[in-house]
Amino acid sequence: MIIAKPVVPNQYWILRHNDEKIGNIQATGDGFQVKINNQIHSFKSMRMMRQRVGINFEPAVKTASPAQDEIYGFRTGCRAYNGIFEVQKQLPLFTKTRKSKSWHAAGWYLLQQNRSWDVVQNPKLITLQRYTYRGPFKTKEEAQ
Repeated sequence: MIIAKPVVPNQYWILRHNDEKIGNIQATGDGFQVKINNQIHSFKSMRMMRQRVGINFEPAVKTASPAQDEIYGFRTGCRAYNGIFEVQKQLPLFTKTRKSKSWHAAGWYLLQQNRSWDVVQNPKLITLQRYTYRGPFKTKEEAQ
């Protein structure tokens, strides 16, 4: 049995037989091109290719970015995804879900709102852009 392992989902596969590479499959504009032992065959659909060549397709494995609870040495107190370091403002930023568009700053901050200073953990980036702040600090005690 020939096994097709996806390299680029729905576009490119590597063909293996007994753990040896024997060829590949490439999606074209009008079908698929199968190359096995320097012989090229074209097929209009995956079903035709499976029937004539006897290929078993492995499912594509998605690799998710692992969640963290610390970004660049600053604790978040929650799961953090897409961690980056904003160089201009020296802020460790993250999102709370993989697909979120709302950025939070990791760590503790002193934030001035309504003439008083409050200690806040993981404020939204937009909050830091609107108000005066000091930080980031690694602990709440440092921020006070």
